[in-house]
Amino acid sequence: MFGTSGIRGIYGKDITEGLAGKLASVFAEAGLCLGRDIRTSGPSLFKAAASGALSAGSDVIDLGIVPTPTVALATKKHGCRGIMLTASHNPPEYNGFKLIEHGKEIGKAMEKEVERRCKEGWKASGGNGTLVHDNDILDDHKQMVMGMVDRKAVARKKPKVVVDCNGAASVITPYLLSDLGCRVISVNASRDCFNRPSEPSRENLAYLSRFVADVGADFAIAHDGDGDRCAVMDEKGDVLPLDAQLAIMIDHEMAGAKNRKVISTVEASLTIRDVVEKNGGTIMITQVGSTFVGDALEEKGALFGGEPCGEYIYGEGVHVPDAVVAAAKFAEIFCEHGKFSRLRTRYPQHFMARERFQAKDNKASMEKVKQAIAIEGEMRSDDGIRIDEEDGWLLIRASGTEPIIRLTMEYKSKEKLERRKKEMTEIIKKNI
Repeated sequence: MFGTSGIRGIYGKDITEGLAGKLASVFAEAGLCLGRDIRTSGPSLFKAAASGALSAGSDVIDLGIVPTPTVALATKKHGCRGIMLTASHNPPEYNGFKLIEHGKEIGKAMEKEVERRCKEGWKASGGNGTLVHDNDILDDHKQMVMGMVDRKAVARKKPKVVVDCNGAASVITPYLLSDLGCRVISVNASRDCFNRPSEPSRENLAYLSRFVADVGADFAIAHDGDGDRCAVMDEKGDVLPLDAQLAIMIDHEMAGAKNRKVISTVEASLTIRDVVEKNGGTIMITQVGSTFVGDALEEKGALFGGEPCGEYIYGEGVHVPDAVVAAAKFAEIFCEHGKFSRLRTRYPQHFMARERFQAKDNKASMEKVKQAIAIEGEMRSDDGIRIDEEDGWLLIRASGTEPIIRLTMEYKSKEKLERRKKEMTEIIKKNI
């Protein structure tokens, strides 16, 4: 039922009102915060989830359209559990559920318990919970973020920022940056539909490149559907490489901090490890997924956790990826260091490649691929197949939300990268 981050699937097939009601009824406990993104299937699923929780005797706190980190904050504010109705960066025909408790997504043990309860079946208890609205939670979130950045520095610099939310973050990020003193140009701020594919990738943001340059913006911020991912575009209209973007954020967070612990995943590049070591810190590597990063951050008492997909978790904030905080942090970074086109050059990139392959059966395909690889190196297989060599590494990993296998590679020489890329592509295509 659960994937890398919550439950996701195609609405009407995998994700239904029946599942929403059952899930909310078994998960609700002493109240349930409910939020959603802007997918057209959201209102119907929201109504079903609320009905399920109410009939189980739980009160429901309606948050409306909000980002996932806002739901996480609401669970801490109200001392209850929460569900975010979203499929994050997946296409609009998808929807899903992120289950949150104590300000972070539930762990694997709780996922198994929820799944067990759902399979056992559920019947209404005849409860009569009440539905209330929290109209202050967005202001609460903004106030939390403002306490995490240098407001005076941003207000003095007044950067011009293009903000492309394309989803739930449209209700908070443009207003937050404006309140901080930024000159904001908001695009794709509809609360009814996505105006571009949800994932804020280089390809999906290509249309924005010329616009940023034409309006003379200092930089641009783009989110995914539920506001847990953040991508940065510099003043020239170039999207920062996600590894460089993560390295910039880690460097910023570690500057002057006593806590030197950082969490990242098996997708972390050599650049990420170099930045942590340069700052005298230690890095812990987890499986891919915000649940694993959030768990490790709390377990180790880490300063920061981040993935090279634009997801960042801050120790002093809620412990889910919070792209609203990230947007404010990047504004602060700009005001401190200047143009991102120059700043990115401080974080040299090795030669990297990222490929994706459609697969009918992720699990079976991965096992065949593993058996076909014959490379000497240190292999890790707890989350996909990662092989570290002296001059680089490669990772072959099945998506937890789509029938896709991803290949990520990083090597110090272009020749070695191309050789390994050709070799791995042939192996993957033969075995999917």
